[in-house]
Amino acid sequence: MDSAFPEIGPSAGSLSHTSPALRWVSYAAVAATYALVIMGAVVRASGSGLGCPDWPLCYGQIVPPGHAPSIIEWSHRLLGAVASSFIVATVVLWARANRWNRKVVSAGLGLGALLLAQILLGAVTVKLELPPFVVMAHLGMAMLLLGALVIIAVIATPFANADPSHPVAEGAAASRAGFRRLALSAVGAVYTLILVGAWVRATGATWACFGFPTCNGEILPFGSGPLVDLHLFHRLLAYAVSAHLIVTVARAWRTERQSSTICAAATAMGGWLLTQIAIGASMVSMGIPPLAQVLHVAGAGGLWISTVTLAAVAFRAPERRAESTSLPVESTGSRSDGRAARSTFTAYLNLTKPRIIVLLLATTFAAMLMAAGGMPPWHTILFTMVGGALGAGAANAVNCCIDRDIDALMKRTSVRSIPAGAVKPEAALRFGLILAAASFIVLTVWVNPLSAVLTLAAFAFYVLVYTRWLKRSTVHNIVIGGAAGAVPPLVGWAAVTGNISLLAVYLFAIIFFWTPPHFWALALLIQRDYAAAGVPMLPVVKGEAETRRQILLYTVLLAALTLSVVAFGLLGQIYLAAAIILGGFFLAFAIQLMRQASDKAARRLFRYSLLYLPLLFGAMVVDRLV
Repeated sequence: MDSAFPEIGPSAGSLSHTSPALRWVSYAAVAATYALVIMGAVVRASGSGLGCPDWPLCYGQIVPPGHAPSIIEWSHRLLGAVASSFIVATVVLWARANRWNRKVVSAGLGLGALLLAQILLGAVTVKLELPPFVVMAHLGMAMLLLGALVIIAVIATPFANADPSHPVAEGAAASRAGFRRLALSAVGAVYTLILVGAWVRATGATWACFGFPTCNGEILPFGSGPLVDLHLFHRLLAYAVSAHLIVTVARAWRTERQSSTICAAATAMGGWLLTQIAIGASMVSMGIPPLAQVLHVAGAGGLWISTVTLAAVAFRAPERRAESTSLPVESTGSRSDGRAARSTFTAYLNLTKPRIIVLLLATTFAAMLMAAGGMPPWHTILFTMVGGALGAGAANAVNCCIDRDIDALMKRTSVRSIPAGAVKPEAALRFGLILAAASFIVLTVWVNPLSAVLTLAAFAFYVLVYTRWLKRSTVHNIVIGGAAGAVPPLVGWAAVTGNISLLAVYLFAIIFFWTPPHFWALALLIQRDYAAAGVPMLPVVKGEAETRRQILLYTVLLAALTLSVVAFGLLGQIYLAAAIILGGFFLAFAIQLMRQASDKAARRLFRYSLLYLPLLFGAMVVDRLV
């Protein structure tokens, strides 16, 4: 494999320039296949595996009957057809971009054969009524197919080239070779764990142990039965694989820091590992609800994608070259040690964006008060707020690390710790992941696993979905990415009750619809910064007029949503009066911005939006308590 990537690759670096279609189609194929795996988990968790007892039709017809199991199973098959189309397109574009190179064509045919085998195995799974071995093989082949697509996507992605005028730095080649072996062994370890997990699920051993880290109240009750033994084996294997992945991430930070791509891939793998640990711990502590089963498979798929990505990137990223000039000596100046310590503390604190955290914690606390119908226990408040602050700070710190290139180009963000040179990117990354781990531990141990899972999910979504993907690729970045900032009320509610109610979901939705008009008002004020950094914010891509229209549209939707809560009987008259007044002012400012199209109007709306959310949540609390 060490030589395969340079041969197949961008002939070996030009694919990203000669075939942008391959890059985006391969990304779509990975996304569709991953969605297909998750949909397969929905089929299993909902008991819809035999919702269509025949294949390829469903009860002898193309469109299934109206009952839920048939619709779910049919949707899984339909998504499979979509994913298959992207896979075939990826193979064809890959071969064409490489001028129908024999090795590439052979690899493509192998991928096509794997796809065909997976389709046939799906049919066999239905015909044989879901035997455990076939179910495990079906998931295992899906992961192989997904892994192969990830490799193609990495091949089709452009990489920064090292300066060829300088030789490879001493020891860099040996270090990279060692890291490649470590990354490949991580791929094998994760794949083995996924297969064992599929076998555990298919045999029913998932339900053999309850509780974490104990099993049915005991530490390692081997000999209690074959299903318990299988479950415990899966747990011990998960511990071993987790340790291996942690070592891999640490090795990436230590020896591959010059490659931002490798460090980013390792960080993603570490994030998915933390997410999967949180989901797994929650599953065995909460009775293993269907949603947790789906999330567990989704987490396994995300961990698999990130692990394969890391290994593929390790073979494609250029090796570190020797420096042409000596590194500048860091000046210590004449400041005292105490002043330097304070400066360092301030730099790391600024990475967490404290002002944002305050607003997030305000919505968390309000949700806790509403869930408890009064003041929750002090220790629940303390540890929820600490865990939430750590989780939000972690997401912001990693965001600063990933966005350091565009932060340096924007006047508003150029003074942040990394562009200003106060904190190194790899140090900020380590800091963020340490905060994320601390957040998960605090919430899991002193609050409950559900609050920990929600916080970790928000961290992963903000870092991986918004920062790494949406922010630089679509004008809808803040619309979708705003979901991460809407999670804190769910965390507060779960911290008090251990579950999520309809009112908690409404709190999430209110923040979700509040985010676009709030952020777009700011974007209107600093659109030149976004344009200079190449960030496709709405006013940069669609213009100011369209942005003002979208602000008004989302403000109307927000106002309607805040009133609908009362219609469902979740809140009463005190809240209704506040929602009407606050929403009326919000609408008035949005209409004024639509008509005036001035910075003054945008600034007025932005400032009011900062006041609107805590006032609205405060009204909810008063209404709920009174």
